[in-house]
Amino acid sequence: MSQSKPMPWGFVTALSVTQLVSYGTLFYAFALLIDPMEQDLGWSKAALTAAYSLALVSSAVFAVPVGRLIDKGYGRMVMTSGSILAAILLVLWSRVSDYRLFLLIWVGLGACMSAVLYESGFAVLALRLGFQARRGITVLTLIAGFSSTVFVPLTHVLIEAYGWRGALLILAFVNLAICAALHVVSIPRAASLARPQAPLGEATPERHPRRILRLPAFWCFVTMAVLQGIVSTGLPIHLIPLLVERGFSLEEAVAAYTVIGPAQVAARFVTGFGDRAMSLKGIGTVAMILSTLALGLLPLIPAGSWVVFLFAGLYGASSGMLTIVRALLPQEMFGHGDYGTVQGMIAMPVRLAQSAAPFAFGALWGWWGNYTAVAVLCSITALGSLLAFVVNLVVTRDR
Repeated sequence: MSQSKPMPWGFVTALSVTQLVSYGTLFYAFALLIDPMEQDLGWSKAALTAAYSLALVSSAVFAVPVGRLIDKGYGRMVMTSGSILAAILLVLWSRVSDYRLFLLIWVGLGACMSAVLYESGFAVLALRLGFQARRGITVLTLIAGFSSTVFVPLTHVLIEAYGWRGALLILAFVNLAICAALHVVSIPRAASLARPQAPLGEATPERHPRRILRLPAFWCFVTMAVLQGIVSTGLPIHLIPLLVERGFSLEEAVAAYTVIGPAQVAARFVTGFGDRAMSLKGIGTVAMILSTLALGLLPLIPAGSWVVFLFAGLYGASSGMLTIVRALLPQEMFGHGDYGTVQGMIAMPVRLAQSAAPFAFGALWGWWGNYTAVAVLCSITALGSLLAFVVNLVVTRDR
């Protein structure tokens, strides 16, 4: 029955816009604020990025409770509150001069990330759309995929015009005026959102989300997601200096980097709207193979070679496809019930790994003396994630 209902495109579009803005203000803006904060406050880059890593730890802690609230139908409350709190914390950040307060602000922003970024958006969409979720999530990721395209230059312009403190005040207003407002208006109330597709009524002890902890398939999927998360967080920060060190000019490295975004968007479009051509498990397998090929090329790319663009295209495509797979395959493997909680259980170890990845890559560079070890580690990590995913498919098939 849910398949015959028209797609609520207004709801999907509104939630997609809030994802674009939330990622732009809470995720991408930080990189542009590091240098002006360092110059103004005298805090080191390591001290500033430590706060961001702390936020990822905080978001991991809140991932499961937030998912559980959304499963109970409180997505509107969770996402609206997250956007309001994010706006308040951005205002506090704009006035900060004490490092301890800065760390506390980022602990709070980590909680906001759990409430307003992909996992929560996916869970709210899944509850509202049921079996139409694949199309909705595809549209959401396509629109949100332009977050860096919009907010990196916008944040740069705001900093140039108003300074980093003024820029944060404007970003806070954007969070409140767009995200909080759209969450209130577009997300249905709890009573009309909670579990419209669940055919079994109330959850039974056998359907408690903790049941999946007994499944080998769950741990294989988590292993794959953690390994991919390490690369997806650590590599983007270090990719340009890695390529420059290997003999590419800065312009060549930046040009290669810019290929990743369009490749992600194109892959998400094909993945989301090609649902009749390939199953989610098939798409996941292709994505894992592309990731392994891309990161296997990374240590071997000679200076100035066009192969760097092949690497960027393969890596971007695999990353874009995995966004859809991460969002929808758990439903297929573990059932439609408790979707938000299950996503939170997956997100928790992933976020913890992501919080350590940039520092770990930097430490490995310092220990080895160059980026060769980092490139090799990325290749090994990609191969490990492919093996974990294949084992997941085997275990799932045998169930």
